[in-house]
Amino acid sequence: MGIQDFDEQNLRCCCPFHQEDHASFIYNRKTFSFHCFGACARNYDILDVFIYKGMTYLQACQKLFDLAGIKYSFGELGVKTKHQYRYPKEVPLGDKSKVYEYFKRRCISPQTLDYADVRQDEEGNIVWNYYDTNDVLTMVKYRPSRKVHKGENKCWCQKNADTSNLLFNMNRINVTAPLLICEGEPDCLSAIESGFTNAVSVPLGSGNFHWIEECWDWLEQFDSIIVCADNDEAGQKMQKEVVYRLGSWRTKVAEVPPIYEAENGKKYSVNDLNEALYYLGKEKVLEIILNAKDSPVPGVIDFSDIQDVDLDQIDGITTGIRPLDRYLMKLFQGTLNIITGINGAGKSSFINQIICQSLEQDKNVFLFSGELPNFQTKNWLNSVLAGQRHIEERHWQDATYYKVSPEAKREIDEFYRGRLYIYEDGRSNRMTDLLKTMEDSVRKYGTKLLILDNLTAINLECSDDNKYNKQSELIMNLIAFAVKFNVIVLLVVHPHKIDTMRRLNKMDVQGISAIIDLAHRIISLYRVSDKDKQGEPKLNGSGWRVKPIKEDVLIDILKDRMLGYEGRSVGVYYDQPSRRFFTSEEDLDRRYSWDKHPYVGGLPYPPEQLNDEEDEVFGTVDGH
Repeated sequence: MGIQDFDEQNLRCCCPFHQEDHASFIYNRKTFSFHCFGACARNYDILDVFIYKGMTYLQACQKLFDLAGIKYSFGELGVKTKHQYRYPKEVPLGDKSKVYEYFKRRCISPQTLDYADVRQDEEGNIVWNYYDTNDVLTMVKYRPSRKVHKGENKCWCQKNADTSNLLFNMNRINVTAPLLICEGEPDCLSAIESGFTNAVSVPLGSGNFHWIEECWDWLEQFDSIIVCADNDEAGQKMQKEVVYRLGSWRTKVAEVPPIYEAENGKKYSVNDLNEALYYLGKEKVLEIILNAKDSPVPGVIDFSDIQDVDLDQIDGITTGIRPLDRYLMKLFQGTLNIITGINGAGKSSFINQIICQSLEQDKNVFLFSGELPNFQTKNWLNSVLAGQRHIEERHWQDATYYKVSPEAKREIDEFYRGRLYIYEDGRSNRMTDLLKTMEDSVRKYGTKLLILDNLTAINLECSDDNKYNKQSELIMNLIAFAVKFNVIVLLVVHPHKIDTMRRLNKMDVQGISAIIDLAHRIISLYRVSDKDKQGEPKLNGSGWRVKPIKEDVLIDILKDRMLGYEGRSVGVYYDQPSRRFFTSEEDLDRRYSWDKHPYVGGLPYPPEQLNDEEDEVFGTVDGH
């Protein structure tokens, strides 16, 4: 091993596997092994010592048992167990000058070549001997001991002998230590040259994975496996396949630096471990192996690698309803939000107001309105954007209605051009088509708020038998979409049919439970009834058994995975002329950015709801 200046009292010395000037290689009496507490962090036990001295793994085990005085039969070494298998003939040991010379140029010493039983045939070719775990020579490969010319065979197997998908050098491996799997024999030799002897090579190229099946039981013994593939497409494919099949939980990846920059500034590409040895040296090769990274599991990130982001740093949009924003903070990007409520509760008006707020906060919008034609959607949105200042009262017979002024419509169109995109009437409402259009909208137009109104208007492309599976699939797709593109997705979901008009809970949301379970937030709207507004006094007249609700709509937070404010409610008023929700006259008279007109006087249609200021409007309606 090359141990020098061993301190017998403290059982320590300088590590023989890397250069150091202080003793970090320490013997542990409990584990009967050395451990380097310095740069290389190597473990080294007595089996490694025996193997380092030239024994195979079985020979080392037999030696250890003999030293311990324990009688145990490892069977007869060298017994051929494959029936009808044409075993190769051993190439006699002899002159290896051409092989030595060839590998000298590749920085691999004669000692390493002898250790791995690399030989030379009569024509001067390199001979790779493949042994099974019983030390039986099972396959012999050849390679020219010179540069291979284009069109020339780079390697071949012995004629009149069968081939087997064994790993090169596997009979010299300590199965209790980490295993390094290389793409080629020279890479395996480079690891051994650098001090990491527990290395093997795949037998017949990076695209052949039959060795996994052939060596499965042997491979299953290892707690830790390191894969080091070439820096090319074939090598990367091999790496992914090996990690997947051998188990990402125990497999690490050793990455060879792709570029070496010489002192004169000239850069060289580095493709494999042998080139790393040539350009960077033994210690760097050992560093590459020992600093192998845990192989990534698709879709999983290490906790420590996650960037710590506070909620106030996550982008999103506020609703513009101040009491609600105090609870929600904002609608966060990367989330799926469910809006529900019985018919007439104000879901469309609530969504329209969120759209206007999104545009005001410079976030483009995509809207699928499956129940309303585009012209009606536009009319309602125009009312919210215009506000009372740009609305004209009209009468038809006994009815009163409100229209946005033509001038305001033109200015709104011009200001918001290229900002708000509505799914075209008559287009396919199939789930796959909607998702494709949403993606195109995000990529091309930069939309950040995407609204699907509503679930029942989406064609899930299924029969009644698998409707709920398709609903679950849609929910998963929408969540993945929100996360992938860092956008806000709002999905309107109607409630189940209920017998009486009442406020909803989570279980009233129509559809599969995945809607409730997976959505980040669920917000419900309840239209306050006349009975709710009257309240219910106590029989003795001393107060209220049920307090009256003076607001028009209650907004209930049924679920909030982001902040946890579940069960909170906010009361808001509704203005018929502008179709706006509000909690104060200031809210109702909000001016959006398109509007550069001067305001004179008070609101043209003062809301009746604010006439009685006995109680403060702001705040929650908890306890109603």
